[in-house]
Amino acid sequence: MLESRLMPWRTFARRFAAVVVVLALFLAGAPAVQAAPAGEQLSTNVVTTPSHPWVLVNKSRPLNPLQFVPSDLVQWNGTSHMLRRSVSGAINQLFSGARAAGHALEVVSGYRSYATQSSLYNYYVQTYGQAYADQISARPGYSEHQTGLAVDVGNVGGGCGLTACFGDTPGGRWVAANAHRYGFIIRYPQGYTHITGYTYEPWHLRYVGVQLAVDMKSRAIPTMEQFFSLRPSIRSSADVLAADSSGALWNYPANRSGGYGSRVKIGAGWTGLKSGFVADWNSDGINDIVAQWNTGRLTVYRGKGSGGFLSPIVVGSNGWQSMNITVGKWHNGHRYPGVVGTAADGSMLYYPNPGGGVLGTAQRIGSGFQGMKLTMADFDNDRRQDLLVTKSTGELLLFRSDGAARFVTEARQKVGNGWNTVAQSHASFGFQGAGTRGLTAKTTDGRLFYYSLGTNQFTGSRQVGDGWGPLSVFR
Repeated sequence: MLESRLMPWRTFARRFAAVVVVLALFLAGAPAVQAAPAGEQLSTNVVTTPSHPWVLVNKSRPLNPLQFVPSDLVQWNGTSHMLRRSVSGAINQLFSGARAAGHALEVVSGYRSYATQSSLYNYYVQTYGQAYADQISARPGYSEHQTGLAVDVGNVGGGCGLTACFGDTPGGRWVAANAHRYGFIIRYPQGYTHITGYTYEPWHLRYVGVQLAVDMKSRAIPTMEQFFSLRPSIRSSADVLAADSSGALWNYPANRSGGYGSRVKIGAGWTGLKSGFVADWNSDGINDIVAQWNTGRLTVYRGKGSGGFLSPIVVGSNGWQSMNITVGKWHNGHRYPGVVGTAADGSMLYYPNPGGGVLGTAQRIGSGFQGMKLTMADFDNDRRQDLLVTKSTGELLLFRSDGAARFVTEARQKVGNGWNTVAQSHASFGFQGAGTRGLTAKTTDGRLFYYSLGTNQFTGSRQVGDGWGPLSVFR
């Protein structure tokens, strides 16, 4: 968050003042829109009622019903911006406080309907690709703006509007320091993308009521997910998963600046694994694990928002031990990721995932791929997943996709040499910061490398780990 560092006595004074505010609210009788119903005050139980100011909406927790419309929407100050009645009053008070401190602020965006959010999200997907779109925009039904409790603010005149630099303006700094006094939090603070799923948005305010906002501020709890103790086991598409020889499954969390934090054990019993993959198999916003076993089965472990995984489901019953596979959204028109694999006879097959569960009937999409290793990634940055195919000679060839489960008809471009020393590789998104793309690769001698991607080329590589030889790194 964009708080300045305070001397200890000032920190004490701030927290004492926060307590006084809460006590004053109790004594004065806080309005219903600012206090939770009896028995829920400062509870960490997740609120699911869509009209409640504490409702938690994120990538894994949609509104229920999905097309919820608040019943108390009002136009804000005669503009086209719509907000819940309580939020409209609270934002006016916040703006008055800002003006008294010498800062002129305005509403940039408020309530968005399900249909509006759908159009916006689809635009971002078409413009930036789904992976990046999911970091900057919510899917319809999963948007805080649909609650009527979220409001984007900016400086009058448009300086740094809807960009991260708003947080460095005098008005942005004032908002970060004072929003809680009016019942708002900075919903997507800096440094917490791995928890919220969204990049830093200092302009995006979420109304939760004075009581909760003050409590979060005084206890230095930056996100609603942390307040409600929601932390999925795989929080970033840049994390690395690895199974060791004892069957323990580890997550190495990416720190978003080109490194990893301390590993966390997230499972056991992973012996007998041929290969593993991270994918949002049922498109609920939480990363899942696809496991290919030496027994020939293909199973999926669906991630839980609170951490851990549900019991595995079998999505492919037999014969998978003889295939080299990769997992991802091979067909842009399909909602769920699928599987592309090479059979023993060299055939390349695409297995669609029609319902977020068991795989559908295989489609033959190529031949002549005996023994070749596959990695799915959008190499040319055209919002369509491609295949990087490693030949036995070590050449890395690019097979570009047309986005409809077919290859572009063209001569295959060689994009690398010496890849016969690479045992496992997978696409990585956000490893070096928001919007960055690359491949993470484990070599046969146990080193871990990161290859950064530009458009249709690698832009650099560097070693990011050592001693990974005994580990089966997920692709």
